[in-house]
Amino acid sequence: MALEHKDYDGISYNPQDKPPLVFKLLFTGLIIWGIAFMGHFLFGGWTSLGEYAQKKSAKEAMLKAQQLKDVAPEAAAPIPEAKKVELMAAGKKEFAERCAACHGASAKGGIGPDLTQVKYKYGRTPDAIAQSIAEGRPGGMPSFKNDLSKEKVEGLVQYLLSL
Repeated sequence: MALEHKDYDGISYNPQDKPPLVFKLLFTGLIIWGIAFMGHFLFGGWTSLGEYAQKKSAKEAMLKAQQLKDVAPEAAAPIPEAKKVELMAAGKKEFAERCAACHGASAKGGIGPDLTQVKYKYGRTPDAIAQSIAEGRPGGMPSFKNDLSKEKVEGLVQYLLSL
């Protein structure tokens, strides 16, 4: 089919073929989808405040469950102050012997992570720290279960909590 070049009032008009049916269907589908999408959010009862409240309550429930998991009966029993001082002194000595090579003499990190942070990756509760010392952690923290007595582990825990 030959295209005719027409000129009306100085405006050049070159008739083209109509767009393919596929493009028409895609455009129509896009319009229908847009109307349905907007209708869902406008009339479906969704609000950003409702979504925020739902996410907040889910996060609070998760944090509460985590706190309940982290708190153990042993952790709730306070250690007498005099014993704490003795444990910290022994823990400082043990830290210098066994831990300073990886965590640094001031516990600011080196090969191992910085232990002066407010949060630890595996928890900063006495039980979580004791478990990290006894069982070790993936990625380089060895287990000291067979090398340290329970008293030495308690001393290390008290020293680390004092940092």
